[in-house]
Amino acid sequence: MKRSGREKSIVKVAIVAGGTGGHIMPALALAEALANIGRPVAVDFICGSRPVELEIFVQAGVKPTVFPVGSSVSTGWTGRLARPLGLFYSFLKSLLKIRRYDVVVGMGGYITAPVLSAASTLRIPIVLHDSNTILGKVNRIMARRAKVVACGLPLAQVPDKVPANRIREVGTPVRREILKGDPDEAAREMYLRTDAFTILISGGSLGAPALNTLMARTLGELSRIWPEKPGLQVIWSTGARHFQDVRKLLDDQPLKGQIWVAPNIERMDHAYSLADLYVGRAGGSSLAEVLLCNLPAILFPLPIAADQHQRHNAHALARHKAALVFDEERIAPAELAEQIVGLVRQPSKLSEMAQAARHLSRPDAARDLARLVIEAAEGEV
Repeated sequence: MKRSGREKSIVKVAIVAGGTGGHIMPALALAEALANIGRPVAVDFICGSRPVELEIFVQAGVKPTVFPVGSSVSTGWTGRLARPLGLFYSFLKSLLKIRRYDVVVGMGGYITAPVLSAASTLRIPIVLHDSNTILGKVNRIMARRAKVVACGLPLAQVPDKVPANRIREVGTPVRREILKGDPDEAAREMYLRTDAFTILISGGSLGAPALNTLMARTLGELSRIWPEKPGLQVIWSTGARHFQDVRKLLDDQPLKGQIWVAPNIERMDHAYSLADLYVGRAGGSSLAEVLLCNLPAILFPLPIAADQHQRHNAHALARHKAALVFDEERIAPAELAEQIVGLVRQPSKLSEMAQAARHLSRPDAARDLARLVIEAAEGEV
């Protein structure tokens, strides 16, 4: 049912996102696009109570509404009891909190379950977004109740009983500032060079210890076989919990070139502006940034990712020749080093991968998703 002209004066949007940066960063990009959609929009965020998600919002200058739903991992009988009680409490709280919104947007994370359930109960329009080729568990359950299911990558599995016209492949929202990095400024701040071949290593917002170990040993191998030109340098986001472990691993390697290591990279725009090759996980949000920056990629899907969604994501890029995909448990550091040097010695191959990334990128994803949110709020989808 469409809203009256008077009601159109402002659109009230609740964006629900939690768990990791892979859900929260696209949510922030969507809010940025809604603020510039050309009409009055009021946006509020709802998240869970895990420190990692609160920290991301704080760094963005955003104060979300926090719904405690317990740990995402149940341990012992207290954990098994606390989680469903927390979810039920958040459902009841959501019934009171979200009544005033015109549309509720689920961006992923366990916190979306009670909030989207409350929105469905109250008959508030729901828009879902999933960055991956496989919908998350909550999104699969809620897909039939949503006005729109927006996808970051082509779906490998279409949910049952969801009309095809509700599924929209829009890409994953990325904040436009990611493209504003200045390589000269980045090089000064990181004590790096602009004329060296730069590898950007990232295991995502939570870090990736197995990948960290592999890459530390690979850097040792690279130092042995790296050609005279170009120079080698590395930008490495280890994850806060794994920073010291990586430092110790690097101490044991004969390293060549410059290596800039940090628990997390605050200025990803700077990192991307210097990078020539991305090495990391294959979460949908991270891949959206890599594609937008036209970066060739070597991907190591998280082996324990739900429904193997990272593996599906990675192979979606590989099919278009934008990435190479490896299993971190099956490739030796020496072999990986040879693969990287092989790319360095074939600039045409790197150029082909960068071009493929550009074709796969969706630079207008945030704007397109914002338009769908407004249309859902106004009963136009």
